[in-house]
Amino acid sequence: MPKALFASALVALTTGCGLVGNYDNLPYGHIFREEAAHLTDDASSPICDFSIDYTYLKEDGDSIAALINRTVQREFLGQEFASLAPEVAVDSFKNVYIRDYRKEVGEVYLADRDQSASVEEMPKWYDQTYSMVTFVEEGNGGTLNVTSNVFVDTGGAHPNQWSQWLNFDFETGKRLTKDEVFQASARADIEQMLLDKLIAQQAELNPEEKVETMEDLQQLGFLQFTSMYIPENFLLSQKGVLFLFNRYDIAPYVAGEIVLEVPYEEIGQYLKQ
Repeated sequence: MPKALFASALVALTTGCGLVGNYDNLPYGHIFREEAAHLTDDASSPICDFSIDYTYLKEDGDSIAALINRTVQREFLGQEFASLAPEVAVDSFKNVYIRDYRKEVGEVYLADRDQSASVEEMPKWYDQTYSMVTFVEEGNGGTLNVTSNVFVDTGGAHPNQWSQWLNFDFETGKRLTKDEVFQASARADIEQMLLDKLIAQQAELNPEEKVETMEDLQQLGFLQFTSMYIPENFLLSQKGVLFLFNRYDIAPYVAGEIVLEVPYEEIGQYLKQ
């Protein structure tokens, strides 16, 4: 698909941070799979609630779309699913995930069940949840933004949640990593910029606290085990560059997902042309 047509389709399709509209007439396909998979053949056994809401580029002989799809599948689903057609990849991922749930958890469950006097005594963590949602958007200057949000509950102290962000040149299909987007000589400047943004963000979120320095952030639990860095999770959005730090990347779980936005007027001088 020519770049101009592809971009116009992107504009027509995307609103906010997701996708809307009729996929039949646009360059996207949509796959939704869900299954409540029992741990054993016993219908009263625990359940893994699995769902995946997956958006991909329709290929129709388009080598650029195929290249992007293969890269996205490798990053979001795993290397073993990268070479498959999108629908086959999603179905295979679902089947493997449920198979592994039954294999890895099932043996422990059966042993536990045999030793328990009643269902009420069985641990609750045997019931598990997995969900993934992916989005595609038009980015800045001929880029394509592809993101995934994953939620996994395996019965621990709290669920695990993370997001992954990818950028592509949709004229070549090449993934744009941070080494290809940001000038190497500007690393320290960008890291300082991100630190300043984080301080300002946390000062606004914690008005009762004094948040002006790195030490103040550390008192809140931030950057205790790492210095500020440029994450691989970033998006070249239309308004600016967004930087994502997942839970535990730079702060405790309770701090949640941290997103810092830097307008192009501030960071443009540090981008490779």
